[in-house]
Amino acid sequence: MLEWEVVQTGDIIVPKGRNVEAKLLSNGNVEVEGEEKSIQAWLEFVYGWASVQTYRFAIHKEMGKSLSQIRQDYMETNNQKIDLIMK
Repeated sequence: MLEWEVVQTGDIIVPKGRNVEAKLLSNGNVEVEGEEKSIQAWLEFVYGWASVQTYRFAIHKEMGKSLSQIRQDYMETNNQKIDLIMK
């Protein structure tokens, strides 16, 4: 998603329904309180779960959308563009 430029390095990610934040890094990990973690590991820690659906529970703070929704929106938009080119 960073490569598609739909999210940017430095964007703030929040866990769904929680009041904590992490900064998105250029490698796809997040920085939390000065420590680098994978989004998966961070969310597992926040929720106290053994696993978590990362893209469903990671919310882009500014957009107010889950990473899953942002990815879906991008794919739908780009599939439409491809369809138009193919016609």
